[in-house]
Amino acid sequence: MFSYNVCYVLVKQIPKPHNIMKTILYELIGTAFYIGKIKVAPGTFGSLVAIPLILFFNGKWPGIAITATITFIIGLLSANHFIKLKNTPDPPEVVIDEILGFFISYIFVTPTLKNIVIGFLIFRILDIIKPFPINICDKLPQGYGVMIDDLVAGLINAFILYLIF
Repeated sequence: MFSYNVCYVLVKQIPKPHNIMKTILYELIGTAFYIGKIKVAPGTFGSLVAIPLILFFNGKWPGIAITATITFIIGLLSANHFIKLKNTPDPPEVVIDEILGFFISYIFVTPTLKNIVIGFLIFRILDIIKPFPINICDKLPQGYGVMIDDLVAGLINAFILYLIF
């Protein structure tokens, strides 16, 4: 009887193949292909990943809105997975939220080298300091707090960039 219970427990702990694939997919998405695993300033490096997307969409609002919506949904799923896996409210290796936030910063302005540099600096300051209302959004439950605080930081950044440029 004892050996049956031990074997049953061991077999139950082996992840199913579809769970392994889901975990790998969430990890690839959430960490932006492991950029989030960089030990120093993963959010800063994650934000840089948004630059090719920003340049590709070049201020075209419909493409930005559709891509941001898809990124939010898959980011939310990935963030929830990491929160459960790491048992922490905002895992630092999840950087898809920074990608979304910096990407959405260009809904009102066409990207140029100058406004990308300025927008990057403003976005990182907003994301690190988390002034109101970003700090309120950061306290939302589960993946919503992870994703929405950066989304709001990106929208504030978009408004600031619009005023400047």
